[in-house]
Amino acid sequence: MKGLVANAGRIDWALVGLVVLLSAISVLNLHSTSRATGSEVYLSQLYWMLMGLGVMAGVAFVNYRDLQRYAPVLYGGVIIALVLVLIFGREINGSRRWIDLGFVGFQPSELAKLAIILSLASWFQKEARPGGYGFKDLLPVAAMLGAPMLLILQEPDLGHTLMLLFIAGSMLAFERFEKRTMLIVVVSAIVLAPIAWRFVLRDYQKDRILTLVDSEADVLGAGWHARQARVAVGSGGLLGKGHGEGTQVAGGFLPENHTDFVFANLAEEHGFVGGALVLLIYLGIVLVALRSAVRARDKFGGHVAVGVAALIFWHVVMNMGMVLNVLPVTGVTLPLLSYGGTSVLTVMAAMGLLLNVNLRRTAF
Repeated sequence: MKGLVANAGRIDWALVGLVVLLSAISVLNLHSTSRATGSEVYLSQLYWMLMGLGVMAGVAFVNYRDLQRYAPVLYGGVIIALVLVLIFGREINGSRRWIDLGFVGFQPSELAKLAIILSLASWFQKEARPGGYGFKDLLPVAAMLGAPMLLILQEPDLGHTLMLLFIAGSMLAFERFEKRTMLIVVVSAIVLAPIAWRFVLRDYQKDRILTLVDSEADVLGAGWHARQARVAVGSGGLLGKGHGEGTQVAGGFLPENHTDFVFANLAEEHGFVGGALVLLIYLGIVLVALRSAVRARDKFGGHVAVGVAALIFWHVVMNMGMVLNVLPVTGVTLPLLSYGGTSVLTVMAAMGLLLNVNLRRTAF
């Protein structure tokens, strides 16, 4: 008890405040979509948020070294879960992304993001290279990252596959590399891009990318979601139409309005001001994460904070991109704002990791 009281002064209350504020906005916004669709997802979201706050607090006070010690266990568990979802997963719209536990659905690809963050951070802590990493040094990283990416791609889930790549890439960007290594990586990416287009991407994924080139090519098919989201955002104006007064959801024009395109409903009802407020909250969380990385007492804590910052940043960029029709629709949700139990608990656990790093910082 004395330890908890002593640590209270080192808790990043700014981060806690931002998380609570974003959670409240999420429940309020989902209440609006619930009124229009006759569902009660906002109540479920509220329950998940409350449970998530408990998860955040629990992760924050776990022994710092235990996080590193048990990173391989989490990684192994996630790999097993990703294999099981391909075998026993519930199929929805041609994809197997969920394991049905009876009382709730579980999405292993969400936990894969935490597993990669902790595993890479642990690896960088153990395999420090002050003079810079060479190409051979990156082979274990490639293997560690490649296994969950390949499994998630088989679901198929391009959004979370790319998310793992972007998170890992952001963590790698904070390390030094030999120039030859960087050249090999860049050339490899250029060579593999057309191969991935030809042999890896599914036809519907290609269609979503092609609609960016010509948004009018398939407005009733692949381009429908993005077009309706753009209409919702544009119709909100400066202050929006008011809570529960949006027409895109009520009229049944905006699919996935409580998950992938939840921001479109918020922008329609609360306008530019409401949308800007949410983006400022996300910016605040990313800045807090980067500050925690600078203050971290070791490489492990620093990379964990960078990984969490990347998780939030790339989720927002990819979701905003597809809502505004500047990026393809990939099914990436908006952290805490979109409905989803596994997603909420994952992001809350990530916020707990930030609090954990900050509690054990060396700088003030």
